[in-house]
Amino acid sequence: MRSTRRQFIGGTAGLAAGLATMSTLAHEGAHGDATPAASPGASPVAGGWSFTDDHGVTVTADAAPTRIVADVNAAAPLWDFGVRPVAVFGWNASESGNFGAAGGNIDPSAVAVVGDATEPFKTEAVLAEDPDLLVTLTWAPSDPADYWSFTEAALVDQARQIAPLIAMSAAGFADANTDRFAELATSLGADLSTPELTAAKADYTDRLTAFPDQAASKADLKVLFMYIAAEGSVYFATPKGWADLSLYQKLGVNIVLPETDDPWWQEVSQEEAGMYPADVIFHSTRPGTLSVDEMKAHPTLGQHPAIKAGQIGEWNQDFIMSWQGMSAALDSISGPILAANKVI
Repeated sequence: MRSTRRQFIGGTAGLAAGLATMSTLAHEGAHGDATPAASPGASPVAGGWSFTDDHGVTVTADAAPTRIVADVNAAAPLWDFGVRPVAVFGWNASESGNFGAAGGNIDPSAVAVVGDATEPFKTEAVLAEDPDLLVTLTWAPSDPADYWSFTEAALVDQARQIAPLIAMSAAGFADANTDRFAELATSLGADLSTPELTAAKADYTDRLTAFPDQAASKADLKVLFMYIAAEGSVYFATPKGWADLSLYQKLGVNIVLPETDDPWWQEVSQEEAGMYPADVIFHSTRPGTLSVDEMKAHPTLGQHPAIKAGQIGEWNQDFIMSWQGMSAALDSISGPILAANKVI
């Protein structure tokens, strides 16, 4: 599965067990409809509600949905924009309420958990929440079958029997995706003109505007993004598949490009960890990674120029596509780069 390839890091590669198809649901079709459309957007429809997602699928309802169930990675930006899902699911959801870096500002006590790393989308649990909208991500908007956290096509069909299903893009560029989440939140009734959100947008705009000059001042530094497993392989990230890395590269960060056709990773052994020298490395904050001290003490990793120099930053693979989340992401990248020196 493509989703497994993207999300396996963090020890959650298990696929959900097949669920029996529900031939009849108590409220089948009651919450809306889904039809293909040519372009994204949101608009009222004869006094109702309509939104076209990033697969080009339009969902409609008599009124803006209020009982929203979302993948954690989609729920976090919606939360920042003022939309409060009633439940979350997905690879990063957990009954413990620990959603990791993906959860952002979500209050775990305020949402039900209807999926987890073992079974990302629990159909019966989702149904019990009586949602009128489901929201997830897609890492391949051009592929109509790509729905994040849905491990098989049958689950997508079952989800659509429960409520309209929206897929928001996590591909392309993170700033454009953030704009799309703002658009979705607005269509769902969020007021983006509150003092808190006005300030959040201004902070984000300031950081986004300043970032190219910051990157230009350190253009000679080579920057490498990695996931270093505590046990097993090292994974070098490529900007092709990551919307945040694509944005940083567009804004001037000199990202090392692994030699791979895979759009997300090049996997190597820990003994090969030095194959891409860099001045700065950013390591994933997903669970299961080595600590900085462990990297420095490792016989091979400890010889990598950036690690040896202590020029190590944190990379949130689950960057949050809201103004607050993107401000934090931009700061997490610009800070270590501006503080670094040339070491290769």
